[in-house]
Amino acid sequence: MVKKGKYKLFNYLIENHLIYYKSIRKNDKIIAFAILVYKNSKSILSVLNEFLRKRLIQYYTIQIDTRKNCEKLLFLNFEDSKRERIIKSFNFIQQNIFETHNSAKFLKEKDLETKFLSNISQEINSNSFVTKLSESIKISNDNNSKVFSFFLINLDFIKKKKSFILDFLNLIKNLGSKGVLIINFKTDNNDDIKISFYFVEECENVENTINLENSINDFFQSNLIKKQDIKIRTIFNYLWRLEIKDTFYFLNDFLDLFFPKINSIPLSLPEINKKFEQNLLNNQIEYVRLGDNLMFIEHSYLFIILENIDSKYILRILKKYYPKYIIYILILNELGYKKLIKAKSIKLVENIKIINPKDIQKFNCQEFKSNYYLKNT
Repeated sequence: MVKKGKYKLFNYLIENHLIYYKSIRKNDKIIAFAILVYKNSKSILSVLNEFLRKRLIQYYTIQIDTRKNCEKLLFLNFEDSKRERIIKSFNFIQQNIFETHNSAKFLKEKDLETKFLSNISQEINSNSFVTKLSESIKISNDNNSKVFSFFLINLDFIKKKKSFILDFLNLIKNLGSKGVLIINFKTDNNDDIKISFYFVEECENVENTINLENSINDFFQSNLIKKQDIKIRTIFNYLWRLEIKDTFYFLNDFLDLFFPKINSIPLSLPEINKKFEQNLLNNQIEYVRLGDNLMFIEHSYLFIILENIDSKYILRILKKYYPKYIIYILILNELGYKKLIKAKSIKLVENIKIINPKDIQKFNCQEFKSNYYLKNT
């Protein structure tokens, strides 16, 4: 356990994989953060979105640091009045992520501290102080000072979504600027995921820098970014990887920013179940859920949903229910799907349909109705 600093901004506590702050709001809440190092954002973001909807985390943030070869980190935020509940939520999340993403890791102790504070300064301490400098914020200590300028990004002006993040970061580097891109993810009361984008430029002396706003907007031929005149207290938002303005966009409108090779988010099992059930309800299809992986539909169909291929489970279901019912099988893992369609014991059997995981979100549930009525007329 490590305790640091006297000034509120640097008054934090580190224990294992979590760094703790007391909320600056008067609600006696504890704020905690974990940092996740990952390789494949496409598969891990859908898992984090499910944690958001379950309120296990308050928000999470992707940070891309142009000062460090565009290093990517994920920051997970927890908030509770009891530290024990925060630890319990973190342990649950850690276990779930490690089960499906064994290359991911959470930083701890000194590594956690270094990366968490890196977007502010490498040498902050209890003697550091924060001042307002024109439209920017300056953090100084005995040895040096850094000036931070904040730019909000208007996603409505993005034309090439699939390549925008890479294009934006390359332009920042080509202009000789450096800083941190922050992408914040939250959920609203309807469980929809919202995102906010902003870039923070770091420099030694703001007078010697280029006009970043004009340069970027000229390149993209739009009012893509706008410099924000923010208050000193906003440095907490930056340190905690929060949004700097109450400006959000719905993630579903900007999927190609994060998943450029597909048209939709790769969903987890709970998300698929939720969306598939909603699809059935919208189409007035009768169903009974027999478990997380099995549904009984319109008195004639069994629908099997598995994250990964489980041959023993599938054979057990077939032995029990086939040929009495028509069987649909969905394997969310694409490799598992390909393995299943190559299995002769499955693909040659009548009345068994294997669904491509890429097609599930546009699956037409009316075929349950049509097939059912054709079979019974």
